[in-house]
Amino acid sequence: MPPEKSARRLGRGLDALFNTPAAPPSDLPVATALRDIPVSDIKSNPFQPRKTFKQEELAELQESLKSNGLLQPVTVRESPTGKGFELIAGERRLRAATALGWKTIPAVVKEFTDQEILTLALVENLQRSDLNPIEEAEGYEKLIKEFGHTQQSVATMVGKDRSTVANVLRILQLPQPVRKFVEEGKLTAGQARPLLALESETRITSFARNAIDNGWSAREIESRVREATASAGTRTPSTRGGRPAKPDTRPAELKSLEQRLRKHLQTDVTISLKDDKRGSIIIEFYSPDDLDRVSEILGLTTNPQ
Repeated sequence: MPPEKSARRLGRGLDALFNTPAAPPSDLPVATALRDIPVSDIKSNPFQPRKTFKQEELAELQESLKSNGLLQPVTVRESPTGKGFELIAGERRLRAATALGWKTIPAVVKEFTDQEILTLALVENLQRSDLNPIEEAEGYEKLIKEFGHTQQSVATMVGKDRSTVANVLRILQLPQPVRKFVEEGKLTAGQARPLLALESETRITSFARNAIDNGWSAREIESRVREATASAGTRTPSTRGGRPAKPDTRPAELKSLEQRLRKHLQTDVTISLKDDKRGSIIIEFYSPDDLDRVSEILGLTTNPQ
């Protein structure tokens, strides 16, 4: 998907959130001010959905700041306590500037409510595909529980289908160890969701560990979960149809590549060998939005002109 298409979809969400026209009349004042603010006066965004930041990305940004300076100011609001500022957008830029020892940083000061800050942070990260599935789901949940939104209104804000938001939220029902697997990229959301049918947290966690250890695809997990629930727990995750599961005899390098592709694309990927020279790579998607997301990561488009 071309970046501009993604921006248009998410932009509609912001219009719905603020209930304002896309461009304000020119005779109205704009409540913004650009100034240099002491880095020590800026507190992290309390509603930042992203919890993990890759060190290599921060290192690259630091090098860019050294060479080119800050090309885009961060965005802040005055703290509700009256002391200092709270970050709205630009977490990585602020972290990189802090690591470089900057005393001040250019910042745009705006007035935003807590709800607007959370939604802006969600949209900013979704546009760059920066959030892992758990972080995305927690952001949606906060909008629903703390600000009284419905799944439909959240979907409108972030430019997604309601069913997509509902599917993302489902993974928060997973036990904490399995949520950690998803956060770390050891399991994709598509692999993890079928595990919810097992109901027991112990069985879900056991299945998840087996799936990781054996490299089960989402389809394989779905099949094994169906068998387990149909037989009322008389079979274990290590059997299929009463017979031991076929061992994975592929080279370790191939299995490692498969795991890296799954983590990079955040979906299920299966690499199959036909002989020593040929094989196939299968990339799963679970909705039209998911296909758009995967295509964009691959630098492709599902709607070529």
